[in-house]
Amino acid sequence: MTEATDAAARERREDEAALMRRVRDGDERALEALHVRYSGPLYSLALQVTRSDRSAQDVVQEAFVAVWKDAGRFDPAKGSLSSWLFALARHKAIDLIRRETNISKRTADVDLELQEASDDVDEAVWIRVRRDRVVAAMATLPEAQRTALELAFFGGLTHVEVAEKLDIPLGTAKTRIRTALLRLRETIGTSLSDGDDAGPMLRPGTPAD
Repeated sequence: MTEATDAAARERREDEAALMRRVRDGDERALEALHVRYSGPLYSLALQVTRSDRSAQDVVQEAFVAVWKDAGRFDPAKGSLSSWLFALARHKAIDLIRRETNISKRTADVDLELQEASDDVDEAVWIRVRRDRVVAAMATLPEAQRTALELAFFGGLTHVEVAEKLDIPLGTAKTRIRTALLRLRETIGTSLSDGDDAGPMLRPGTPAD
C-alpha cells in the first residue's frame, strides 16, 4: 500500500513538473489544466485570508498570472507544486490586503481634497486622455490576449461567445481575458495619476459566463 502511494505521488509530481515546463514554454492549455486542478483550493485559501469573495477571486487570478510569467521559478527539487502554489497565493492575498488598506487611506485623503478643489478641468477632456491611455495599453498586449479582451469588453461578447468566435476552449478564452485584464491593469496603473480611475473605461460590458 505504501509503495503504491509513493508511486502515485511520484507520478503526480512528474506530471505537474511536466505541466510547469509546458507553462514555462508558453503553453496556455497547460496553464488551463493547472487552473482546473488548483483554482478551487487556492480560492479557499485566499478567502480565508481576505474574507472577501471578490478579493479571493482576484488573488487566484494574480497567482495564475504569476505562474504564467514566472513558471521558471518553480523547482520540483525543492518541494511539491501544490506547496509552491499555496505559498504564492498566500503571499498574493497578503499583498492585496496591504494594497487595499493603502488605497482606502489614499481614497479618503483624495475625497477630502476634492471637497475643496475647484472644477477647472473639463471632464470630457480628462475622459478622453484616460481612454487614449487605455487604447495605448491595449496595443502592448499579445495579439491573442488583445483580441479576446476586445471581443469581450468592446464587442460585448460573453466568455462562451468569445470561445466560439475564436474557436478555442472556454477555459482558454477565460484565461486570455483574465491575463489581459491583469496586464492592462498593471500597465495603466503605472501610467495614470494616483487619483485617476480607469475602471469605467475597462467595463463597457462585463462578460458573463
